[in-house]
Amino acid sequence: MTITNTPSSPVFSRPGANDFSFEVDTVSETDWSGVIVGFGDANLYQTWPYGIVRSGRDNLSHLLLRKGPAVVAVAQARIAKIPHLPSGVAYVHWGPLWKQRNVPADMEIFRQVVRALRTEYVGRRKLVVRIVPNLYESENAAYQRIFDEEGYTVQSRAPRRRTILMDLEPSLDELHKGLHQKWRYHLNKARKKNLEIVEGEEDHLFEAFRRIFGEMVDRKQLANFTGPDDCRKAQATLPPHEKVRVFLCKVEGEVCAGGICSALGDTAIYLFGATSNRGIKTYASYLTHWRMLEWVKTRGCRWYDLNGINPEKNPGGYQFKSQFAGAHGREVQLLGQFDAYPNVAMKWLVPVGELFRAKLSRRRE
Repeated sequence: MTITNTPSSPVFSRPGANDFSFEVDTVSETDWSGVIVGFGDANLYQTWPYGIVRSGRDNLSHLLLRKGPAVVAVAQARIAKIPHLPSGVAYVHWGPLWKQRNVPADMEIFRQVVRALRTEYVGRRKLVVRIVPNLYESENAAYQRIFDEEGYTVQSRAPRRRTILMDLEPSLDELHKGLHQKWRYHLNKARKKNLEIVEGEEDHLFEAFRRIFGEMVDRKQLANFTGPDDCRKAQATLPPHEKVRVFLCKVEGEVCAGGICSALGDTAIYLFGATSNRGIKTYASYLTHWRMLEWVKTRGCRWYDLNGINPEKNPGGYQFKSQFAGAHGREVQLLGQFDAYPNVAMKWLVPVGELFRAKLSRRRE
């Protein structure tokens, strides 16, 4: 699908049952940043600058759910219109945000916010709503039931992301002891190599990382591998508390390994990593990842998402991450993708359009 401009006027829904109400497109970019910081499930993908990079400023929409006067859930949707048609898709990636910090999770809030998303984008705008929530299959079967009851359909053919969650509650000493013996051995070897860690948020660090990232992609012959460019562009306008952090490991002044991670809400996420040809021999990636772990823990995060595993297609990456998490990690799978449609025609049209786009993309490779 091609994303086109879809400006919309502010909308306010009057209070309904249980004193819930929702607002759409009434919040400014600055205020949005101040709102999401109050949610434990806040993440980079729901930040305004990242949404602009991915979809364009005019293709974003923001929903706020209130209970009484208090904002209890929010969601950023990226609007993609189908060319030459009035319909399209409202994508909510790693949203909605509804788990308020230091407040027990309320399933009724989750129900009300997914209902509000369907009411606004399906009912009023006649769009398809596609939600990919940052929820795991093992957490609670009630999520699946709520989606079903609120008119969403799980897309069984859509890929479900698998990852490793690392528990950050233990002390650093306990986390170190929990490392797999082989991983800890390589970390100790790296510490003897006279390596230097440089870290920060500045653009020149992204540029240095990009060089070794490109070297890694060439070495591994990775086709169409997603790089850090979108993250780098968003960094320029992310507020200070939302910025990602770049870590570089140097040997004799030369960057040989690096990583990028984000630490919003209760769960930090490892975004990108790379090792140069020279860096492989120095075990620099082990020292880099340990320093990243130290940083996300100091940020007060409860969990560390190692951002995807594929034991079948990438056994080396899986081994590295699973041994890093060691005794304090657990493998999880996301709940899935959920769609709600305005009519039967759109239920048929969207999958066909996506299949066509996938075939076209493969032909261009």
